[in-house]
Amino acid sequence: MVLFIGSFTLVAGLISLRALDGPFYEQNQIVAQPIVSRVPFRAVDEETTRAKKADAFQRQSAVYTPNTRYVEQVRNNLKALLGLGDEKTITSMDQVPPKTRQELALDAEGKALDALRQFNALPTPLPSWEALTANLMIELQGIAALDSTQAGRERDKAQRSPSIIIVHPTWGETERYDNVILGLPDDQEVMRERITSLVKKLKFPEALWPSVTAAVMQNVQPIYTLDAEATRLRKEKAERDEAVVDRPFQANEVIAPAGVALSDTHLKFVREEQRAYRQQISGVMLWLQRASIFGLIALVMTGLWIYVRSYNTRITIKPTRGAALVGLMLACHLLAVWLTMLQPRFVLATTAMPTLLVAIILALAYDQRFAIAAGAVMALLIALSLQLPVGHLLVLLMGVGIAAARLDEVRTRSKLVIVGLWCGAGMAITALLVGVFTRPMTPQFQLEAIRFDVLAALFTGIATGLFVQGILPAIESLFKVTTAMTLKELTDASHPLLRRLAQEAPGTYQHSLRLADIAQEAAQAIGANTLMCKVGALYHDIGKINKPDYFIENQTDGHNRHAKLSPAMSLLIIVGHVKDGLEMAREYRLPSPLRHFIESHHGTTLVEFFYHAARKQSDVTQTPAPTEFEFRYPGPKPQTREAAILMLGDSVEATVRTLDEPTAPRISQLVHDLAQKRLRDGQFNDCNMTLSELHKIEESMIRTVSVMYHGRVKYPSLTKSQHGESGQGNQRQTSAAI
Repeated sequence: MVLFIGSFTLVAGLISLRALDGPFYEQNQIVAQPIVSRVPFRAVDEETTRAKKADAFQRQSAVYTPNTRYVEQVRNNLKALLGLGDEKTITSMDQVPPKTRQELALDAEGKALDALRQFNALPTPLPSWEALTANLMIELQGIAALDSTQAGRERDKAQRSPSIIIVHPTWGETERYDNVILGLPDDQEVMRERITSLVKKLKFPEALWPSVTAAVMQNVQPIYTLDAEATRLRKEKAERDEAVVDRPFQANEVIAPAGVALSDTHLKFVREEQRAYRQQISGVMLWLQRASIFGLIALVMTGLWIYVRSYNTRITIKPTRGAALVGLMLACHLLAVWLTMLQPRFVLATTAMPTLLVAIILALAYDQRFAIAAGAVMALLIALSLQLPVGHLLVLLMGVGIAAARLDEVRTRSKLVIVGLWCGAGMAITALLVGVFTRPMTPQFQLEAIRFDVLAALFTGIATGLFVQGILPAIESLFKVTTAMTLKELTDASHPLLRRLAQEAPGTYQHSLRLADIAQEAAQAIGANTLMCKVGALYHDIGKINKPDYFIENQTDGHNRHAKLSPAMSLLIIVGHVKDGLEMAREYRLPSPLRHFIESHHGTTLVEFFYHAARKQSDVTQTPAPTEFEFRYPGPKPQTREAAILMLGDSVEATVRTLDEPTAPRISQLVHDLAQKRLRDGQFNDCNMTLSELHKIEESMIRTVSVMYHGRVKYPSLTKSQHGESGQGNQRQTSAAI
């Protein structure tokens, strides 16, 4: 509830603030007169700022990190080169494989081998091999050697950025410009020359210069690779750090010249000028006024939600319903403000139509009492936002009251138009009285204004009724409700699903017709939706169309299809009619509320016949007995009183046909036992039905079923002798329906 109140207050408050700001312009609007600043102000030049930030993002250098695999490879190559000077393994050049001599550029005279031996000798007059190679690795990683493709891209970008940033393990982040970037393998020879220079610079023995260079260049790879994540973060930081560009305006300076299409920047300048104007004119009072709008809206919505929690708990139980309510009211609030800004002369029409929409839609979706409350709140919010007079508010409230009072049920398509006509007439009369009372009657144009308001009120009511009639399917879909008009259409026997049911499963069709009468009378007894119960009963068993012969009411030939099936297989077929029914309901686009009757008319009850058959079978085969859970319907349990009535009526109608003599006492006991059985089984836990209502439903079903399956009068049997025939001692009884 707090979330809904808070979100509505925030959005509705912003809408109301928009109604207080003016003048109003829209993007791409061509102004006939220049828009001039009334006060000096400064505004962010967002176009220039965006351009500068985008340029900063593009100019920022890409970040490259060392190719650790290649660096490690070079270390290993240098270590292997030193190993050739170990006298324990190699004593002469003849022992060095020709391939190794070629790869490491070892001279035939063995000078390089002798130099390596000096490094292995202890003590050695030379600097340690580890120190030389460590310095070489540091210098080597100072070379910005990239992949040739990436190097080409960076050189192309060199005019906009310092080229690249390499993250050196020792030196840290270092810039490298395009003239020192190498691309491998294209610049392999340049790379070789730079490595040779480093080897000389670090004072390796001259005999080892070619060998050390060859060790580094063996299977050469790029030294640095692109770090996409670090590059992105660096560019985004540069974009954030780029300062915004302020543009100063002086009083009487042109913000947008005449004849130009207003851009988004122009609109922002206008809004900034309006903000500065209000700050400089009213100061603290402006903010108090704006804060009071949010406070008033929060206060009004809190009252509405207290009403909802007290009288319409189903809205609070299901968040989607609360979201739909908030969305509807916000949409109508916005519509009223927006239309009024476009056509202020038609303010009565632009505010009455959204208000009536809320009242009519909620009367269709919920009930009349809630429609009056929500419609009154909508009228009050619109009046607050647009600062309408009390007389105008009275016109809106009159329309809300008439709309809710006349919308008890919508059984015909003309109903909404008639309701709209009544609303228009009521608002027109109120507008006339308010106009006569509040407007001075001397000038002629005041009389014209009153006549204009009266006609606007009348036609707005009619137009709203026509509009709601057009969007009625969308209303039913959004609020998951079905109007009486739609339900009445579904009772037509020519509906494709009912025709199929009558033709392919005639026994089920007759069962559905009888159940419709039973459920309708029971719903009437407790004040539930009788038409919904009737339609739910007609369609609850449509899933049996797929396999009609497996259900007893359709087995006219006396052959039981389950005789040769296992209980488990029979269970799948019986339970499957619920799933099949849901699929057919979706295929034929039955309203969502009717689908609940299909899926819940058995709830999670036990399929007793096949459960007991399975237990007997397990006793014979000496296998583990099945659990009740395995032989229950998947549910759900009934969520509404109407669905609960259908569940009970379905079992009553099916069971009463098994009675040999359906007398009133037997029917009464049967209905009571079935009701108590469903109650103890927890099938009515989710439908908010009281024990008093259950008792009334029992009494209604007993009356209806007793009339439907009334007893027969047995006539005296006639013997053959009484017909002038002889020799027949046994009697034949006949009966007739009364």
